[in-house]
Amino acid sequence: MDEYFAEDAQRQGASDPNDPERFVGLAIAENKLVWDLLEPRFNAPRGIEQWSIGYDDFAGSQRFRTAIVSFAAAHLGYHDSDPDSIVVLAGAGTILETLSYVIGDPGEGILVPTPSYAGYWADIETRDAMTVVPAHMEPDTDFRLDTDVLEAAYTSSPVPIRALLITNPVYPTGQILTNKEVDHAIGWARSRGLHIFMNEIYALSTFGNTPFISARSLLDGPAQDVHFVWAFSKDFGMSGLRVGILQSDNESVIAAVREIAYWGSVSGDTQHFLASLIEDDVFVTAYLAKMRLRLKESHQRTSVAMKQAGIPVIDSNAGLFVLGDFRGFLTEQSWQAEHNLWRRILDEANVNLTPGASCHLGMPGYMRVCFAREPATTVEGAIERIAQVLDSIER
Repeated sequence: MDEYFAEDAQRQGASDPNDPERFVGLAIAENKLVWDLLEPRFNAPRGIEQWSIGYDDFAGSQRFRTAIVSFAAAHLGYHDSDPDSIVVLAGAGTILETLSYVIGDPGEGILVPTPSYAGYWADIETRDAMTVVPAHMEPDTDFRLDTDVLEAAYTSSPVPIRALLITNPVYPTGQILTNKEVDHAIGWARSRGLHIFMNEIYALSTFGNTPFISARSLLDGPAQDVHFVWAFSKDFGMSGLRVGILQSDNESVIAAVREIAYWGSVSGDTQHFLASLIEDDVFVTAYLAKMRLRLKESHQRTSVAMKQAGIPVIDSNAGLFVLGDFRGFLTEQSWQAEHNLWRRILDEANVNLTPGASCHLGMPGYMRVCFAREPATTVEGAIERIAQVLDSIER
């Protein structure tokens, strides 16, 4: 477990919510702003049916996968899919781990643009015995996806590359990739004979003027080499339910994932609840509109507070976080200096951020701030405390 994550778990449990200087965890990407919208559905009578407590399809019940197809067509842009192209497993991490296990072999690599989600390393390298090969995007372009950087990482890789893993919207910058960026990346991967994993887990958590368009909408018909991942954890604030979705038009890949779905299946009760939820498109549409308004407000207030504190931020229009540039506050441009600054903010401000090293950036000095795990007023107060620490640093 990363040190920042362990600190968050330990201090959060010991924090007094009435203490104005209490610990504030801004290091975990969860949406805690929407519980009042979801709580009535969770606490309403479920009307449990017998099928939901017995053995069923371990890759997802027929009802749930059918509901996902309709939901995904309406809200994710996954048009012309069918229930047989869907697999449901216990979280996006399980989907990616299983997909990598099916497609790759031990000793092969998966190319990942960075900065990136730290969990990919555990997902891909633990059981699969594959290697994550980072492609470090450049800070002078705000880490935009660049096929020249992908090519350089590919040609210098110590292991043969089997697939390219793209996260869109991007973690942790909160950018939505342009159609051109996605097209070029897929075209480049195909020129190298790679599979493409499209992790679109923040697809609905958008709040800017740039619309999210799934790569599936950009493909010219069914694709054998592009596989899509989404989950309920971020867009619906349900990280604890552990429900991830794989959509692929590659029948062989789906069949292989199905063969081992038993070890990562989702409970029937959870599937019953979520099927009922997304079958109610009136509720879903209203929920998404309110969720996005709340993210927009929290994002704006967080960005303003950080700029007032002298911390530049990368412009973003999606996700649950902003990426702040703390390079000007480092005693030297090193990973140790970044760690020391993160630790000082944690100890003196009692605020936890995600250091850039945990996001596998190519250079030190950036930190991620999650703005959806606490009310906006709490986030603003935490940033004021961070500013006090930064003001005390001799530069």
